[in-house]
Amino acid sequence: MKIAVDAMGGDNAPYEIVKGAVLAANEMNEQIVLIGKSDEINSILQRENAKLSNIEVVHAPDVIKGEDSPVAAIRSKRESSMYIGLEMLRDKECDAFVSAGNTGALMAGALMVVGRIKGIKRPALAPIIPTRTGNM
Repeated sequence: MKIAVDAMGGDNAPYEIVKGAVLAANEMNEQIVLIGKSDEINSILQRENAKLSNIEVVHAPDVIKGEDSPVAAIRSKRESSMYIGLEMLRDKECDAFVSAGNTGALMAGALMVVGRIKGIKRPALAPIIPTRTGNM
């Protein structure tokens, strides 16, 4: 399985995202594709002593930020890590795409770039919600 990851989306990105992807790559026998600013990603990979046999980096010079308007960002930031990841998913260059970035932009992009599966009206959202007794 090839899993594409928006390395620029989410809190403390790209450092925490890349660090998590390195942990996943070490535990799983899956191909991880990190999408984002390649110089920053490669620097973190080097610092983390990542084995690169199942990690690939795809350069994306732009970033969709949390405060960006979702639809406007998808329409105007076609060189962003999120948009490129969605294109990779649409074009079957990966089996899954994960982003901790702008949720509205991810949902809009899922509809506008990837499209719907026949019979499905809207994309699914699978957040982790912390509770007092663990995650839900």
